[in-house]
Amino acid sequence: MAGMNTDLLTLVRQALLFERLHTIPELSRTLSTSFPTIKKHLDILIEHGEVDEQDSDVSSGGRPAKRYRYRADHTHGLALYLELDAIGYRIFDAVGTLLTNGTVSVPRQQPHVPALVRLIHRLLAQDPRITFLSIGVAASVEDGKVFFAPDYPSLQQVDLKQTLESEFRLPVVIENDMNAAVVGFHEADQNRQQSLIYLYLGKNGPGSGILINGQLVRGSSHFAGEISVVPQYDKMTFGQAIAKRRATLDAQTIDAISRLTATFAATLNPRLLIFNGEELTEHDLEQIRFKTTEYIPEAHIPLLIRSNWETDYLNGLTRIGLQLLTEQPLSANRRSSS
Repeated sequence: MAGMNTDLLTLVRQALLFERLHTIPELSRTLSTSFPTIKKHLDILIEHGEVDEQDSDVSSGGRPAKRYRYRADHTHGLALYLELDAIGYRIFDAVGTLLTNGTVSVPRQQPHVPALVRLIHRLLAQDPRITFLSIGVAASVEDGKVFFAPDYPSLQQVDLKQTLESEFRLPVVIENDMNAAVVGFHEADQNRQQSLIYLYLGKNGPGSGILINGQLVRGSSHFAGEISVVPQYDKMTFGQAIAKRRATLDAQTIDAISRLTATFAATLNPRLLIFNGEELTEHDLEQIRFKTTEYIPEAHIPLLIRSNWETDYLNGLTRIGLQLLTEQPLSANRRSSS
């Protein structure tokens, strides 16, 4: 469309969706763009059914200011995550509201990609309004290609993004599970722009997601957070040290987590270290904090807290999926129901 700035269109969508900005003055000020230019791009989004224009309920006596909101019913997204023996999913609307969710079992001997493709086909048939996919995997990912998946040999070196985009002709984003979880926690947290780390012991092997000053850390080779390989003892990595843990954490597991906590504190100095609430108790956290003081001064130990990992994971995949939605060309935001 003549005069349209596609980068600005993405920024306007993101400001409406994520920053909850609703007026042209707010958008103009935040995006450092003129009123007429903002208005033109809002008109484009209205024309394509993405945005609604409404009169403000509050008036200073003059003409009511127009307010704009991203339409929840514009489209639907689908988030899925792969576990060793299951695939979980969530369908959500264009502002991230949950519509439906579920879990499908996958036999451990069965490759995950065919099972994933079958499930997506079934869900698309049930909801033809889905126009984008967000996929979480317990593996290292770069540009949609899985390159380190010790617990998922059938995914190793699979370009999952290309595979799914070729199959479904929809935009797809692939993300590491812990990156998604830390993003999901951060989105729900009131203290933005902070540094935090999400630590998962997990049936898939341990992993972590890292946010520094509100920015997701992937590392130069997208290997950041692969804590299973961190050396801790003469002959054991962190992954090996906790491999035989039980429901009640033993002394070796407590020590291994405490050493890793000290490592994080000395290198990244996060404000929060978040654990899966189903894996550790508050008593476990007390033991970890006490043991960590043997390695570093207590003043530098991050706050240790528990959270709902599955909720954070799915919230993160939803947020990442909506980010993908905002980056799409206008013509890519709808899918025929035929």
